[in-house]
Amino acid sequence: MSATQQLVDFVYHLDPARVSDPLLHHATRCMLDLIGVAIAGTRSLMSRISHEWGVEQFASGNCTVIGSPRGLNPCGATWVNGTFASALDMDDGNRPAMGHPGANIIPAALALAEQTYVSGREFLTALIAGYEVAVRASAARVGWYKDKMYSTGIWGVFGAATAAGKILHFDPATLQSALGIAGSHGPFPPGGLQANHAMVKEVIAWSGMTGMAAALLAQRGFIGPPDLLDYSGRWDTDALVKGLGEDYAITHTYFKPYAVCRWAHSAVDAVLMLKQQYRLNVDEIQKIRVDSFWEVTRLVNYTPSNTIAAQFSIPFALAVALLYDQIMPEHVSDTTLRNPAVLELARKVEVTVDEELNRHFPNKTMARVTIQMPQGAVQTLVEYPRGNPENPLSDAELTDKFRALTVPLIGAERSGKLVAAIHNLVHAPNVHALTTLLRDPFIQS
Repeated sequence: MSATQQLVDFVYHLDPARVSDPLLHHATRCMLDLIGVAIAGTRSLMSRISHEWGVEQFASGNCTVIGSPRGLNPCGATWVNGTFASALDMDDGNRPAMGHPGANIIPAALALAEQTYVSGREFLTALIAGYEVAVRASAARVGWYKDKMYSTGIWGVFGAATAAGKILHFDPATLQSALGIAGSHGPFPPGGLQANHAMVKEVIAWSGMTGMAAALLAQRGFIGPPDLLDYSGRWDTDALVKGLGEDYAITHTYFKPYAVCRWAHSAVDAVLMLKQQYRLNVDEIQKIRVDSFWEVTRLVNYTPSNTIAAQFSIPFALAVALLYDQIMPEHVSDTTLRNPAVLELARKVEVTVDEELNRHFPNKTMARVTIQMPQGAVQTLVEYPRGNPENPLSDAELTDKFRALTVPLIGAERSGKLVAAIHNLVHAPNVHALTTLLRDPFIQS
């Protein structure tokens, strides 16, 4: 049996009735985080443009577009909601995969679950299957295909196709064909940070839409290559299926407390820890040194030109964290970009590569931060940033994040109803109680 066949067999036999409560809880956490991030993401310029374009280019349908009274067809809803989810760089991620599975998978799964009336438990099971295939498709890439190519769209397309196929109850042959179609038509972008001033955001929304289209084509009998993951030389097929069904990828999801690139989070945690522990006066800081892994050097941008560039600037992130004690979307704004205090503090940041810390990437994104004060230097090392499985956000913290992101847009009452609807998915007969709340309009034209 080929590696592709083994993946397909795993997905086909993943029985919602037998999925464990802890796994379902992980899927619910992913859902809560992604919906909160997507609601907040509707405010961004890239989201407004994508929504307007989506309404113009896709047929109307009964798939919910978050915050809009007008539904779209499955591909259109997946595109728009995927854009919302990826806009703020607060969506979930996976370290071995080096990217963001949820923003690809959840919009596609939600659109089809709404159409097919599958139960909430079936929907959550489809997410588990999608995360498994997507993460494995990234982590098992061979060196030449993985090095410097971090764009989630390269592998997220397989997760969206898998979740869609699971919801549509594909037999193994149809699901195998869908994966082949997804991989053949999926995006092949350069590394995600090479265009970090742009709105493409690792082509997450496009790959989610492509995965959806692949599933719908396979459903109609469109035949894709059945063994794309085996013959192309892009995947280590042994790694692709090692431990399949034993250690689920979704349990290794990380959640982001800060609205900046995950590579910056260890350093952000470090400066906040040092500030609190030593009661530092930010005005007296003379220098901030970050020793970390090589990829962090790609985040050295002292004067980001727009909010997306700011999401990928470690000097900006550290300055904002020290001045505001957090980094929420409102702190990554055009106003903050022009704040003299932020810019002055950002210029005091120096980033260097530490070979020992670099050796642990991508499984760890460690940072050692030294802050020079007039009275001397203080230093700390962060091995696992907040939100990692090894240093997780609690359920209460994840709910607090959801409320912080959503209440300013939809109010406390509706935010609370959404939290309840998401937690009730495991018992719900379908997803409509949730999508009804999501469709109630709040997007401003």
